[in-house]
Amino acid sequence: MAAPLELHNSATGKIFPALGPLLIGAIFAFGALQGIASGTDGGHVLVIALLAAGCLALGFFLARGAFDTSVKVVLDSRGFRDARAGDVLVPWTKVRSVRLTSGKGSAMLNFELTEEPPDAIKYAPANVVNLILPFGKTIVHMEVSSLDVPGQDMIDAIRKFAPHVVVNR
Repeated sequence: MAAPLELHNSATGKIFPALGPLLIGAIFAFGALQGIASGTDGGHVLVIALLAAGCLALGFFLARGAFDTSVKVVLDSRGFRDARAGDVLVPWTKVRSVRLTSGKGSAMLNFELTEEPPDAIKYAPANVVNLILPFGKTIVHMEVSSLDVPGQDMIDAIRKFAPHVVVNR
């Protein structure tokens, strides 16, 4: 039996998206300090300081995932489990096909199931689009660009664990 593939957050996949808000927040904070030093009206400085605080908070919120070392996704001979989306085991016998999609810096594994997914997965934020649109009710989306293993390596593991699953390009 092959060893399970355990995936964690990628530090770069979490820190790089946080750099933009942190940089903008620092610029706003510098502007607020300059406003205070030059004696600008308190209302304007307050608005700039609030923008700085909001951007910095967003940046730190996004960066916090880089320090989370817990297992996020497990692929093994029984199936796959995504702790970010309900932490429910989906057995390979219920998976019809998988597709790796990527573009604009993100990657997603789309699993087509033979039946509707469990509610814990169905109502996960990544799968909310399936609740709105009438098609794709048996598709489970798994965001993989923020994980420490490339999507293609995950496809290779799926081929090893579940050779019956069709890999679509």
